[in-house]
Amino acid sequence: MITLIQQGILLIGTLIGAITDTKTGYIYDWITYPMIIIGLILSITQGQLTNIIIAGTLFIILLIGYKLGKIGGGDVKLFTAISLLNPYNNPEFIITTIFTASILSMTFYSTYYIIKYLKKGKIKKEKNEIKKAIIYSTIIIGYFAILLNLKMIKIETTIILGIPITLGIIFIAFQNGIKENFFEKKIKLKNAEEDEILSKNNPQKILNLVNGKELVEEKELTILKKHKIKEIIVLRNLPKFGPFIFLGTIIALTHPTLITTLLI
Repeated sequence: MITLIQQGILLIGTLIGAITDTKTGYIYDWITYPMIIIGLILSITQGQLTNIIIAGTLFIILLIGYKLGKIGGGDVKLFTAISLLNPYNNPEFIITTIFTASILSMTFYSTYYIIKYLKKGKIKKEKNEIKKAIIYSTIIIGYFAILLNLKMIKIETTIILGIPITLGIIFIAFQNGIKENFFEKKIKLKNAEEDEILSKNNPQKILNLVNGKELVEEKELTILKKHKIKEIIVLRNLPKFGPFIFLGTIIALTHPTLITTLLI
């Protein structure tokens, strides 16, 4: 019965999060906090200590990513909630959720924005990014070659992972041009919203004032106002992760041993 309750809350909560993220770009606290509270209560009453440990560890790791501007605050809370509501009380469930959500979103958004960018016909020359993409490719190819040689991964898994990784590397090669064309927006500082992501194309003075931080919080906004900064360039309308968290949750619920199946 408890398992069914956990599964139901997971599906409903992640679905609502997917809808609000798609429409507004936010996964609200009124979605994640009740999930976290219920998940914590159920984990304690059912003696699911593993869920609590995983949730706490994951929250710390993702919080670092949030502070670096790599993941949204709503995503952090939602993954924490999913960990606490894990009906299987094991690490594989949340690993499968994150893994499939990441792979699906990488495949979709890389394909979408690469095609959209190429259609514009104005390709920005990005030698540094291309070099970076080549280095990543070399490291990844070498890594998978070692795993295959040691028989630690299946050839089918290598092929499955190779497609989204390849698309991701191509995205990296053109990421600056993609950001400039689809995500960058110059705004008045007074109109800055909570947790803005600062573009690296801001004047160096602005970047120095925030010590190179990408995530602009209240402290950084106060510093910028103090130095009479009127406008900043931020990243808006970034790819929405919520829908893919929902899909990842469905896959993890229906195929909880997916990671083991792929790797062994």
